[in-house]
Formats: sequence, structure tokens, C-alpha cells
Amino acid sequence: MELFSEQAVYDACPVVVELPVVWGEMDSMQHVNNTVYIRWMETARFEYFEKVELRSAAAQSGRTGILKSVDCNFRLPLTWPDKVLAGGKVIELGKDYFVIQHVVFSCKHQKVAAHGRAVVVGFDYGKQKKSDFPPGLVEKIQKLEGMT
Repeated sequence: MELFSEQAVYDACPVVVELPVVWGEMDSMQHVNNTVYIRWMETARFEYFEKVELRSAAAQSGRTGILKSVDCNFRLPLTWPDKVLAGGKVIELGKDYFVIQHVVFSCKHQKVAAHGRAVVVGFDYGKQKKSDFPPGLVEKIQKLEGMT
């Protein structure tokens, strides 16, 4: 995802979270530790889950989404102070999985600092196995993404 402005992030992603870069997130190399970028993506992903009401669907059905895999491509080392926009957009959707593309955009540098993908699969905690998503979740994702 190649984005060149803060507005482009908001235009490209239905869910965007603004997060401060905190001094304590820097490591001995004097830049934000790589694990923090993945945490920012996680924060955007959970905000996405809130937008599509995944927790309430899970409470009713016993089925939810669980992270299968995540990757992150680092493009720019960040330092304090800065603010990042962490965005998420579903780019592939099935009845039992979706792929969400993430972006971390530096407001100070006006550049993408990292991008990645997460694969989320349906999971039934009672049966401890993969399942379809709870009823209505796919439709809520389609609506949020403008796929319908």
C-alpha cells in the first residue's frame, strides 16, 4: 500500500487509529523497536473488530476470529516524537477467513513506515477448532469495506 499523505490513509482504510510514538518504545538502536509496529497493527485490527462487532457476535455464537499469521515489512525507522496512523483494510474475505492489509504511516515524515498483512480465521472456542465466522460477520465486513 503506497500512500503519500495522511488523508490518503483515511481514504484507503475504513479503520484508522492515531497513535503517539512514545519515547519508551525506542530501543538501544535509537529507533522504535520493530515489535511496536506489529503492536500498532494489532491495535488497528482490534479497532476493526470493534467496528464489525466481532466481540458481541462471538459472545452469542461461541465463534470468533483468531490470528493465523502476521507479517510486517519495515520501510522507515521511526523515533520519538512522532504520531502514526495505523490502518486496516480487508483485501480478501471468505466465510471462514479474511486477510487484512495494514499500514503504519508516519505523520512526521509523511511516509509509510511499515506495511503488512494479517490472516484471521474463524475459530470455535468450545470445540477448539477452525470454523466459519459468526453469523452476520462477513456481511458487516462487506458493508464496512463497501463490497456490497
